[in-house]
Parts: sequence; structure tokens; C-alpha cells
Amino acid sequence: MQDTVRGFSRSVAVSAVLAATMAAAVACSTSGTVVTGGAVGGANPLPSTASGAATSGSGPAPANQSLVSGRPGSPTTSASAPDVTVTQGEAVAALEAYQSANNAVNAALDIPGEAKIESGSLLTLDQGSLLYYQGIGGAKAAQSKVPVSFADPVFYIARSVAYPRGFYVTVDTVQPGAPGSGTLLHFAQEQAGAPWLVDTTLSLTAGRQWPAFAVGADGLLDYTATQLTRLPLNTTDLAVADRTLLTADNAGTPGSPFASDDVTTTERKWIQDDTSGVSPATVTLTVSTTTDPLPTYLPLKDGGELAIYGTRVSLRATQAGRTFTFADQGWAKVAGAQTAEGGFTTDSVWMVAAIDPPEKSGKIQKIAYNGGLVSVEH
Repeated sequence: MQDTVRGFSRSVAVSAVLAATMAAAVACSTSGTVVTGGAVGGANPLPSTASGAATSGSGPAPANQSLVSGRPGSPTTSASAPDVTVTQGEAVAALEAYQSANNAVNAALDIPGEAKIESGSLLTLDQGSLLYYQGIGGAKAAQSKVPVSFADPVFYIARSVAYPRGFYVTVDTVQPGAPGSGTLLHFAQEQAGAPWLVDTTLSLTAGRQWPAFAVGADGLLDYTATQLTRLPLNTTDLAVADRTLLTADNAGTPGSPFASDDVTTTERKWIQDDTSGVSPATVTLTVSTTTDPLPTYLPLKDGGELAIYGTRVSLRATQAGRTFTFADQGWAKVAGAQTAEGGFTTDSVWMVAAIDPPEKSGKIQKIAYNGGLVSVEH
């Protein structure tokens, strides 16, 4: 796991210069108190007709939903259904193994090795980061190799009756030479005996804390606590609306369901800086919600949800007859070239956690994210 690009800026010198700043690599440690709370089984996709995730839960299923392990077609619960719910011991072991393997991957800038411990959009992000560090070298690459510990883990687990299964864990990140932050990770296991892979990591913005999750008397996540009919948007619609938010730049306006928050400001600044940085080139923005894992949510104690989803942002810069130069050697490595004739495309992935409150008039607030540039095509 890398603490990937929080955006990048360009300046012009002779032609357009592509520059980037990369934050330090993030790994894991299970130092501190371990408390069981619960975690969703798998990275749970959502049906567009339901106001929430089709996911494992504690208690009966919400309306229009089944209690499943995290993938379409998984069996519903029954009196005779098997129980493959993750135990605290399994979760602790998975976190410890990930910490060790991930620190080794980061120390060696081992791109193929990343695929043994991560999956989905997170894998795409982190492999791009490792490639960047291979190109940039120096102090940035050295800092990326410094091990990071995850202190005070709290596990959140939902009942699972079939594979794939999974769990979430919140931790405090600590790395010498870099600021710490609260982080949420999701681990998934496709089948019995398969390796645990991390497919989601999200870091809180400054001053934020994780909301109180709904946990039942059995210590597992309680999805019946979420007031699905009272949410401003269901999880799938929220992710789609975010695509409009980024293109229209309307966060905080009366007609928008989104508040103007630090995460949205960062995303919009990345888009705006990239656009102005290559002026007078023409820049075309494309935003898509086709990311892996698909949207899911964690139930909140107050009846709301913590929606977790991703977006892909592509920016195509074109200007006939112009030579764009990738002066930053990290991104030259990612691009596989020092220059691009006539134009280039940057592709970015953003993973977001947003509080969807249990009142229709409430504003959705993004409180955590992870993301940045993953490729440069020319």
C-alpha cells in the first residue's frame, strides 16, 4: 500500500512540463489495542434498485436486500446456512501479514510483488506509485521505503455465509518523516485458503474522525441500523452523482446533495491545475464510476451510512504541433517517454469515503480519500 499521489501540477518550460509530488509509502503494523467491531464481507457491489449495499449483515436483511457475502449471486442466509464469518484472530493475522509483505514490497519497489497483496483500483494506484518512485529516485524514493506502522487497529466484521468474505479495519498510521493519519482498510478473501488482498485504503482529511459504526450485541456490523429510506442518496446513486459534482463543480450549492469539503476541493483543484497548467492546450475531462471494488457502505450508529466508492478521472490535453515534455523523471518513467507530440492523457483513480446522513435534507460530506495519477498515455 502506497500513500499515493494527492494530485499533481504542471508548469510550462519550453513546452509543457509534467511534474508530480508523491507522498510517503504506507504499510501496516498491528501495534496498539485490538478491538473487535466488525467488517463487510467482501467489497460489496450494490444493485442500482436498492438504497444501500447487498451485503452481509447482523440481523434480518433491509427491504429489497439479501444477506450475502459480497458478490451478486451469493446465497441468502437460512437456518442451515454455513457461517464463514471472519474471526478476530484471522483479521489480526491478515493485517500482520500484510504489514510485513507490504513493507518488503515498498522497500524493494517491487511492482509485481504488489499484486500478491493488493487488488482492484488500489493495486493500480500503488503499482503506479512504485513505478514513479523507480523513476524519481532520491529522497522521495527513499522516504517511500520507510516502514509505516498502523497503531490501535479496530476491526469491523459482518456475518458471512459464503465466500468471498472480508473485513474492515481502522488504524492510525505512523511513519518517521511523514505526517500520520487515520486510515480505513478493507481486506477480502475470494475463497477458503486464498490469500487476503487489500482492495481499499482511505485516509481521513485533517481534523476528521471516523464516525460511530453500528455494531450489534453480537459484535458484528448491524446493517438494519441504516435508515435506507431517509438517506439523501443511496450508495450507488451517490457515486453516480459524484461524477456530476466533479464535472459541474457545484458542491455546496443549494441544488447539490454534496457539501463543499476538503476532499472535493482537492479533486477539483487537481482538475483545475491540470487544465490551466497546459494552457493554451485544449483539455477534455472524462469522469467514470467504473472502479473496482464497486460501491459499498458501512452502517452508522445514527442511521446513516459511510459510502465507499471510487471514480476514474481522465484528462486529455491536446495542441497540434506542440511538444509536451515530461520533466519530472518519475512521470517520465510512468509515461515511458520524455516527450509527447501533440497531446497526452492522464488517468487518475480516486477512492472516497463519504458520510450519507439519515435525513433527506442533509448534505453528503467526503471525509477520507486515496488516489492520484495512475498512468500517462501519449
